[in-house]
Amino acid sequence: MHVLLDTNVLLRWLHGDLLPKRVVTQVERAESIVVSMVTPWELTIETSRHPEAKLLSSNQLSAGLTQMGARLLHIQREHIERLASLPEHHHDPFDRMIIAQAIEEKFLCVSSDDRFPFYKPSGLDLLWK
Repeated sequence: MHVLLDTNVLLRWLHGDLLPKRVVTQVERAESIVVSMVTPWELTIETSRHPEAKLLSSNQLSAGLTQMGARLLHIQREHIERLASLPEHHHDPFDRMIIAQAIEEKFLCVSSDDRFPFYKPSGLDLLWK
């Protein structure tokens, strides 16, 4: 099983925050851990907008991904096509791309975002609690 972590779950994991036991178990057992390329993009934008938030620097993110054995998933044409076909349940462009990538790649998406479940009928395999 391949898991795609959304940005908030990745941040919580790397900061050592408490996550649901089921999430930790699935991530630790995953064949591969994947993070969308939109995650570093989103973090860069959020850090520039809110420097007081103390998110992750590019170096910290890179080190964290290496430490957890995760790889970046680049955006492909198929992901963009899937994105274009999704209903507008969520208005965050970063989250919508993560959803599109998870559906297209058939990855288990790990997210605590309350808008993600609306994409289950579109094929999103979702894990949180």
